[in-house]
Amino acid sequence: MSALSSCSVNGDDSSGSYEEIGVFSVTASGFTGDNGVADGLFGFEDGDCIGLFAVNDGAIEIDNLCLKAVKTDEGMAWTVSSGDTLFNSEASYYAYFPYAESLPEDVNAEATDALGFFADMIHVWEPASDQSDLHGGFRKSNLMTGSGTLSEGTLVLDMVPRMQLCVFELPGIRYRFTNTDYSLTDYSVPSRMVYSGFSPYENGTKSYYIVNPYLQNSVEGAYYSGGEETEWTFSVSDPGGCSVLEIGGGYSEIEHNLQIGDFFLADGSLMSKDTDESEVKSADVIGIVFMLDPSRIGEAEKEALGGDAHALVVSPMNSLDSYMRWYTNYDDLTFSRDESEIGLPAVLSEGNPSATFLNADSDISGYRNTHLIITERAEDVEKGYYTPFKSAVDFAQEAGGPVDGLNTTGWFFPSYGQMMDVFRAFSGCELGVDEYFYEWGDEWYWSIPGAGDFSEILNAAASKISDDRKNDLQLGEIFWTSTPVDDSRACNIGFSVDYVDCIYEYKSNGGFLRPVLAF
Repeated sequence: MSALSSCSVNGDDSSGSYEEIGVFSVTASGFTGDNGVADGLFGFEDGDCIGLFAVNDGAIEIDNLCLKAVKTDEGMAWTVSSGDTLFNSEASYYAYFPYAESLPEDVNAEATDALGFFADMIHVWEPASDQSDLHGGFRKSNLMTGSGTLSEGTLVLDMVPRMQLCVFELPGIRYRFTNTDYSLTDYSVPSRMVYSGFSPYENGTKSYYIVNPYLQNSVEGAYYSGGEETEWTFSVSDPGGCSVLEIGGGYSEIEHNLQIGDFFLADGSLMSKDTDESEVKSADVIGIVFMLDPSRIGEAEKEALGGDAHALVVSPMNSLDSYMRWYTNYDDLTFSRDESEIGLPAVLSEGNPSATFLNADSDISGYRNTHLIITERAEDVEKGYYTPFKSAVDFAQEAGGPVDGLNTTGWFFPSYGQMMDVFRAFSGCELGVDEYFYEWGDEWYWSIPGAGDFSEILNAAASKISDDRKNDLQLGEIFWTSTPVDDSRACNIGFSVDYVDCIYEYKSNGGFLRPVLAF
């Protein structure tokens, strides 16, 4: 890992062994034995600062001069904090990262290398206990020191890590999907980890933590799998080295054909829809897979997952198991609000129900809708004006999951397109502008002879789930969606025997909420 850096320093001509520096070349070496597991984590970035010393004949000529990295079109440049400076070509140069105005220990001007020069500081350096932030506690815990020489206007510094990097290979499950209908990337489910007195930087199936082996000799923690706790301890004794610690056997791999109707568990694991009912009933099921087609998964959902979503999951429970109003201002008892001004467009095409349906059905990002309201209407959300939006993001407390640390979007208020996809997934009905589609004023419905009771159809998908983890749908219920029709109305969905409809319900009226998440 390296960064080539340069800066020009202007100063008056000077005789003797002092000269201007035209180029600072700074490289950051990796931890020994990392075998690429830390690639990209420790290169110098814009705003990074190092401290520079110059020593000549046992005397310190430059004392903790700050050099700051500045990103340019040509790469990373380094600026000198004190302005014009001349440098002695006969001096020995020592540097450290991250820069501090005062060092915890004195340097040793009699030393002949960087390790000796900064030895006292290295032995007392205290990495942050909270290293969960890559650009905060983690990178700034990585004490590096180095030495260099000045020749023909170029100062070359090679920085070497002096702490130890612990890389935890977390236990868990990695699903390799065997689907042929869609190309699905692997899905990893980590076991729940508990670290004793520290917080590492977590990235996918690995966690990273920097320790000072001169101050501590071990790291400890525990992991939970299958409801059981297993403690672990690893020794640390390798300054400048990297130890890859496989906890609990690392990841086990499972081949799985992901299907509509599969069960999503609170710990993020998956269970086939064909699993025996007794096993499903005893599992912590919190959702049912209803969408795999990436073209029907919203861009905001994908972005929240790092660019790739495997599926959408609907809860078998109603949030709060009660009707709630889409929006009502309880201070002045109004229910009209223009959500398009915050980026949540209304779908109404006046006098054209078919066009309005197509607009609504193309809204497939309940995650976007939910978080626009949560962030842009934050004060009103806290006042209780947007009950289903707040209930959706808090739904993990009701549902019992997903647990923290999983790569999911968390629960959100589904859009019209997403709720229609729930009905499509379990009924097999197309529910489009077809021979069963009827316009009714400005609204629409489907009358599909022989389709059956839609409440029973949807309940059948959850039939194996324990009763305390689901609500059976009842005829006559209506479900809100997060898709607004206009300022005062939003789309909801009703159903009966051979029948599904959409009503433009006033936002002050009541409806149920079935939260959705993506993983």
